[in-house]
Amino acid sequence: MYIIIIGASRIGRHLAKTLHEEQHDVVVIDKNQDVLQDITNEADIVAIRGDATSPKILEEAGIGDADAVLSLTGNDQTNLIISLMAKQLGCKYVAARLGELHYDESILTNLGLDLVIYPEAAAAGYIAELITKPEVLDLAFLARGDAEILEIEVKPESKIAGRKIKDVENPQGTAIIAIFDKGKLEIPGPNVKISAGDKILILAKKEKIKQLRKIL
Repeated sequence: MYIIIIGASRIGRHLAKTLHEEQHDVVVIDKNQDVLQDITNEADIVAIRGDATSPKILEEAGIGDADAVLSLTGNDQTNLIISLMAKQLGCKYVAARLGELHYDESILTNLGLDLVIYPEAAAAGYIAELITKPEVLDLAFLARGDAEILEIEVKPESKIAGRKIKDVENPQGTAIIAIFDKGKLEIPGPNVKISAGDKILILAKKEKIKQLRKIL
């Protein structure tokens, strides 16, 4: 796969190295030349200095040929803008780092995000698997501060089986953030129906997990 990573943060650097070791072609974009130099010294990774909110920089990185764009800067708004631009420029798979939990699901869906990355919640290796091998589901949950991302398989007897996202009565402080549909991770809209056998990712405050399990 040809993958563009925007933002040479800690998770960005680790992810670039992990993907490179898995024989993927990786390009990293960042404004900091020193950080980019460190990356190229460690591995045969293409590094471009520039502002990825500029379409010219994205085109220089070869976005037209990219299989995936991962926006991992430290600014949520920047990541959302870059994700929208990447979709408009034809990239089929777009992932963004979001450090906050308050974004409305419909906004993320309309932006066309294929994956939301909470950097405190996932190791680079797991993110790499979600991007390159979405059928691999080997972690039951990922810790994120006072919240967790739970991976749950919907059982036939579950109270949410057969319901639309908008009809699920989630406890306050919890949200369904993704569904694995035929091996692909998708951010569901409110009218998406949850079926038995689906694997769903739920973001939940730790104190709400026991209450959440009662409806599952």
